Amino acid sequence: MTQSNSPVDLGVESVNELARNFWYSAILRAGIKLDVFSLLENDSLTAQEVAVRISASPRYTQAFLDSCAVLELLEKKADKYNNSSMSSNFLVKGKAAYVGDHALHHTNTWDSWGHLDEVIKEGKTRLPYETGFVDANTYWTDYMIGQHNRATSGQAHYLVESLELANKRNLIDLGGGAASYSIALCAANPQLKAVVVDQKEPLVVAKPLVEEAKLQNQISLVEGSFFGDQVGSGYDVCLISGVVLIKPEEDCRKLFKLAFEILEPGGLVVIQDYMHIEDDPARKRLDTLEDLYVLVVFDPGAGDREGAEVASWLEEAGFQNTKAIQLPTQLGLVTAEKPTAG
Repeated sequence: MTQSNSPVDLGVESVNELARNFWYSAILRAGIKLDVFSLLENDSLTAQEVAVRISASPRYTQAFLDSCAVLELLEKKADKYNNSSMSSNFLVKGKAAYVGDHALHHTNTWDSWGHLDEVIKEGKTRLPYETGFVDANTYWTDYMIGQHNRATSGQAHYLVESLELANKRNLIDLGGGAASYSIALCAANPQLKAVVVDQKEPLVVAKPLVEEAKLQNQISLVEGSFFGDQVGSGYDVCLISGVVLIKPEEDCRKLFKLAFEILEPGGLVVIQDYMHIEDDPARKRLDTLEDLYVLVVFDPGAGDREGAEVASWLEEAGFQNTKAIQLPTQLGLVTAEKPTAG
């Protein structure tokens, strides 16, 4: 029998910490939805003042703000709160590096993760809006704007820096979502025109972003399927970003064959996604969790891909000169060329 005065195994706190981790994302989600970080960007306010501004309970607001402070989302001096440098950089709406919508997307998947034991046994994806936690429109809007957050907070910069498109004229962006990467590539290459193909909902998000960038003359938005007649042909660049991770292998191979068909000889295909490009222990944790994430909320055939695997699919489609590029972010690139005529 265990004695009541036996020392507690402090390792149990690691288990408790894992169990409490969802508290942290809940606090982050509340801060974003209440727009507390925009409120505290230029003003140091007391809990009472914040409660008045957000029409909330003073007692709950104080406990919430104190929790934000211990998570280093806020700083507290005396009885006043203001943003930490992290929140100032990434959680204030309107700033270029804002990633709040991307964070909201991840928290929108909570209920799906809450059924993980069932998902594992069934081998079946559980879409967040199927659980009733969020509606489909909210889920996909947050997802698309969240992907735009990712692009504008650094990913688009690295994509532009990694590609030489000075001699390219016509780009097709298959599954281009909010058009974030077409916007970045066209802004950096004024001679480039892009066609973004996706379903209606993502293009509703894309339209004002293209207009805000004043690139309506360079970027066209086309509603439809990857494999529809509206895709056209005669392109010298094909961008496929954020698709390989969430689609089954069969669809990826089919998409690569389509890219080969619609590109001109010498055309460039660019795959951007979560991929294992190099053996990097620092990336292994997120890569492993990302693999489970896409199975839970996207498709039973989805998965975190090996760069070499993606390159082999491109070669099977007819491409040559495959090149894998590890970016400083979690995403990587695989590029390849369609052979020139003759």
